[in-house]
Amino acid sequence: MQLDSRFRGNDKKWLVTLTLTLALAACSAPTPEQSYETGVTAYRDGRLREARIAFMNVLQAEPDHVPARLMQARLFLDRGDGVAAEAELTRARQNGAQPADIRHLMAHARLLQGDPRGALEFAAQAAPDHRAYAARVTGLALLASGDQLAAMQAFDRAIAANPNDSAVWLDIARFRRSIGDLGPALVATDRAVAANPRDSNALLMRGELTRTQYGLAAAIPWFDRALEVDPGNLAALLERASTNGDLGRTTAMVEDSRAALALAPDHPLPYFLQATLAARARMYPLARTLYARTRGAYDRMPAGMMLSGILAYQAEDYEGAAQRLARLTELQPGNLKARRLLAAARLKMGDPAGAIEAARIIADRPDADSYTLSLVAAALDQQGNGALAAQYRDRAQRPQQASGPAWLWSDNSHPEVRAVGQLLVAGNLDAALQRARALQASMPGAADAHLLVGDVMTARSDHGAAAEAYRRAANIAFTEPTAVRLIRALERSGQGQAADAVLRLFASQNPRNLTAQTMLARRALLGGQWEEASARYERLRERIGNNDAALLNNLAWAYGGAGDDDLAYLYARRAWTLAPANPATAETLGWTLFRRGQVAEALALLSAARRGHPETVLLRPTQVAGR
Repeated sequence: MQLDSRFRGNDKKWLVTLTLTLALAACSAPTPEQSYETGVTAYRDGRLREARIAFMNVLQAEPDHVPARLMQARLFLDRGDGVAAEAELTRARQNGAQPADIRHLMAHARLLQGDPRGALEFAAQAAPDHRAYAARVTGLALLASGDQLAAMQAFDRAIAANPNDSAVWLDIARFRRSIGDLGPALVATDRAVAANPRDSNALLMRGELTRTQYGLAAAIPWFDRALEVDPGNLAALLERASTNGDLGRTTAMVEDSRAALALAPDHPLPYFLQATLAARARMYPLARTLYARTRGAYDRMPAGMMLSGILAYQAEDYEGAAQRLARLTELQPGNLKARRLLAAARLKMGDPAGAIEAARIIADRPDADSYTLSLVAAALDQQGNGALAAQYRDRAQRPQQASGPAWLWSDNSHPEVRAVGQLLVAGNLDAALQRARALQASMPGAADAHLLVGDVMTARSDHGAAAEAYRRAANIAFTEPTAVRLIRALERSGQGQAADAVLRLFASQNPRNLTAQTMLARRALLGGQWEEASARYERLRERIGNNDAALLNNLAWAYGGAGDDDLAYLYARRAWTLAPANPATAETLGWTLFRRGQVAEALALLSAARRGHPETVLLRPTQVAGR
């Protein structure tokens, strides 16, 4: 051995030091049993990534360590990997594990592999000590087989055997959420968290339900808690990333998505989230690059169809955009955003009949937006139907009419909800109320049931009763449709302050929600809060663009109220140019010109604003060429 010059003449002392160092290192390395205990403690505390590392260390040192094999199997089951779990259980059995000790786990592994019958067979043979776990797997297998009643009975047996089993409560919560019964889902999730406050998956579920119940911002602390318990919980990291993205917290979203890629470099969701962020920023080439890294994982999912359709449209691949968006509207006939973009793509392709077909479900509504009506008008022009096109173009330039809430029920999958919605549309309010109340009584934890009652009460002009029904729905799921209904019902029943409180709460939880921000801007405008109104409308303009006549018209009013006549004129002129037949834009531009001293032009516009409104035109299939 050749020694460094520093040790020559002192070889003996150096060798003694080296020997002592190696001996201490050997003493400090944990034994397999110590690593096993570390892993069990980490597993019990919810630190699953740390537990995985500990059990891997055990099995590296002692491949035949049966308890570590069983714990590894549990970890794979927690991750939903039935194949890997069964492989670990087979190794454990070969190394001496007793069949009674693994049947309940084998049942779970078979279930995760899509074999509910095999899962039921293994669960039925489980040892009495594992009857709670076996009953839980039985319930899941029965759910997979479509027997919901028997599944709930199995879950009841599992709870009776172990009332503090957070996993059972979590499965019950997932089942309840899957059928839209969110009230019991929340109760079950709270029981899961109470049973094990360090169950990161229970905390994750509470965050997901909180996001629906209260809003985006309220969900973040739950995701934070889940990640404090288990920093390696990939699902919690991804949920927090997507929620931060929806909140507009760009930096936090990017940080979380990068952390997720560090844990799972091939996971497609971080790339999808980053692609969505890039598209929102109109960085379309970057968005396409990022979306390509998802390797088609979202091509058959609604969110992926929408994003890829937008990216194809922006790349002027109108045929590709139309193909994606047509599939999406087949899955979601009520997805109005997809329908508008599909109509625009078909119009760009020279297919006016296809554009009208896509847009008609929106254009025939009394609250049809000006963009869709303009698309239909352009399509009719291409077909040579100028007279009807002019009527749609005129509708596009005039204030929208309010629609009834029944429009929102056309896509609901629950047959009873659809039936009540159809009764509402037909005007059969007594029968609608009777069936809506019956559904509300049978499913008090379903927000849709309360919404239906509120919709019927709205149709009956009983806005106080409608507000109460909507409030019950909002306590379960504080979504945009629920919040908007509740706000309008409160306003119509003379509860203006309560309506304002609901609006501000919803906006604080969902700061990027366009509907909420538009309503806040309008309230500021009507209240003469000019600076707040102009600031809010400017932020909306940055997101929507310069082609929304109503937005620009209101922005002109806000700047005019604040005394900035130059900006008021700029936006009023643009709004009137976009919609010259709209009395609101003519009035705003008229008063703006009057303040600038251009009296003659102002009086002409103000006179035009006072003229009558033609009747609303609805598109009929017989009026469409090629239909």
